[in-house]
Order: sequence, then C-alpha cells, then structure tokens
Amino acid sequence: MALALIPRAYESLLRPLLFTLPPEKAQKVADRALKMWPLWKAAAQVGGFTSPRIETRVGGLALKNPVGLAAGYDKNCELLPGLAALGFGYVTCGTVTLEPRPGNPGTRLLRDESRHALINALGFPGLGLDAAAERISADRPLVGNTPVVVSVSGADIEDIATCHRTMEPLADAIEVNISSPNTANLRVFHYPDVLGELLDELNESRTRPLFVKLPPFPSHEDDPKRHDLALSLADVCASKHVDALTVANTQPVQDERLGVGMGGLSGMPIFGQMLRMVHEVREIVGDNTSINASGGIFNAWDAWQALLAGTDSVQVMTGFVYRGPGIPRDISVGLDRMAALQGLDSVRSVGRWASAGPAANA
Repeated sequence: MALALIPRAYESLLRPLLFTLPPEKAQKVADRALKMWPLWKAAAQVGGFTSPRIETRVGGLALKNPVGLAAGYDKNCELLPGLAALGFGYVTCGTVTLEPRPGNPGTRLLRDESRHALINALGFPGLGLDAAAERISADRPLVGNTPVVVSVSGADIEDIATCHRTMEPLADAIEVNISSPNTANLRVFHYPDVLGELLDELNESRTRPLFVKLPPFPSHEDDPKRHDLALSLADVCASKHVDALTVANTQPVQDERLGVGMGGLSGMPIFGQMLRMVHEVREIVGDNTSINASGGIFNAWDAWQALLAGTDSVQVMTGFVYRGPGIPRDISVGLDRMAALQGLDSVRSVGRWASAGPAANA
C-alpha cells in the first residue's frame, strides 16, 4: 500500500483493532509490524514524498522535512530502520538510561480517545545503555540518511554524561531529557545552576549537536515563579550553546487509574499550551537556537501553526499512535502545499513571513 493511503486505512481499519488491546500490548503488536522494515521501505519508494520546499535545518542537522518522531515510542532504539522508512525528517529514540529500568509499577499508560490523548506514567522503562548502543550499532547501516537523535537521561550529571559519551558516536545528535513528569529525580536539573553544570560537562567533549527537552511551564498569569524559572532554563541552554530545545514534555496530571497516581498528558489537549511555550521560548533564545515543537501535532495545519509560533521542526508521538504510519508523509505534503499557496520557497521562512505581517506579504 502506498504511504499516501495509509492514514485513512489505519484510522478506519487498523486503529480500531489495535485499540481493543491495552495500550502497551497494542504497541508491541505495532512494533512487530515496524520490524518488517523492508516492506515499509518498499512502500516509501512507491508513495514517499520529498520537496525542496520542506527541507530544513534543525540544530545543525539537514532534514528532508521538519517532521520528527519524538522520544518515547522506540524506547530501546530497536525500531530505527522501520521508523526511518516511514519518511520522518528525523527519528528520536529512547529515552535511554545508564542501567536497565523496569519503569513504574501497575497501570502506566492510558488512552483518552475522546480527546485524542494519552496519559503515561511509564517512568523510563528500558533495557539500559549497553543494550540500546548495541542495537543502534547493528541497525544504523539500515537507516539510510534519516538523522537519528538519541534521547538520554539519568539521576545525576555523571549518569547523563556517560550516556552521552557512549551514544554520541552512534547518533547524529543527542537530546537530554531533563523533564519527565514521572521521574522525580530529574527535577534537580530544573535549577539553572545545576543545568549549567550539566551542560558544561557535556560541552567539554561533545562533537555533535546537543538538544535539551524542557519541562512544560504555565503562563506568567497562572504561575509567575514557575514560568520565569522555566524560561531561565531556556536562557541557560542558549548561553551554553545548546543547538536545539524541544518544547516541551508532557503535562503533569493526576489520575487514580495509574499505578503511581499521576502521569503526563500528551496529545490534542496540550496543543495550545505548546504553541504558547514555543512562542515564549523563541523570544528568549532568539534565532541562534533551534526549537522542536512537541505536543498535540496531528496534521499539517497543526505543524503550520507551530512554525508560525517560531518552531523549526515538529515532533509527533501521540499523533503517530492515533494517525498511524502515514503521518510524516501526510504532514509533509500539507506543509508543502501551504508554503506554495503563500508563495514561500521554504518552510524555514514561515516564521519570518508571519512576523512581517499581512501588508508585507500581500
């Protein structure tokens, strides 16, 4: 089946079947399909989409399109060939931690189908650094020219630095996750001085682009202290020459159905908040730091609004679960058409086009 037909087929036929299963079991079924990567590669050759208009750069990486897969889907970096064949501009795997982790106990992933959302309390389950590194080393030749970003995290600076040193030679960029709502010890990096120490440590030896995934933050009106603290983290990242900021992680929520009583909300309900955060972070970091918008991206119009807010790329994960393997192509085609309608040669111009105002673009 050509990739152009997959979104409708997935949403009308396959998703209803998958959603009869518990979320984590449904992902295991989907993962088995993704491991049949030669089929996806063949489909891409028939129905893939490229256009110079949607080529872009993020944090020093050249991308064929601005649609990335967010961290959290391919936790152990074992699905890269299949994911790359779907047409993502880049694929983020992980989050990888130094040692294997079972994750949180009990129910830890819920669907909210009425809102096209997920609530997760996974807690970084994974096989650990060595297993992920071995898998990437084996599969990297099968990925082609799709950039691979590896998300890493840890309880302290040394854990993260060790993950960074091991993964950097295997990846095109490293994304440091300081923001999981389900992992309490990461909050130490929400203090600007501690984050600065971490970045200084990584900068001593790094040779490839470095991304940082920021925590979500409220508006200034709702909580001035938390708002200003979060933006100070973005400012620290820019001053330490971080190449890109991912804005942002899931929104913390309480839910008694989860084994630990709370988790992170993702999907359509956080889209508006994501746009606000992207706009505010862009005002802080200026034009020298790339931004990856993560939160509620489901279609090309969502991605276009994120570009208008100031992002350089969008990351999908919940949208991937709900819309299926055709989502990178679907968004790419839509962005290309919208840019053409506005007379733009590149999606990189969308933010500047918006800033110029209606009169300048008439």
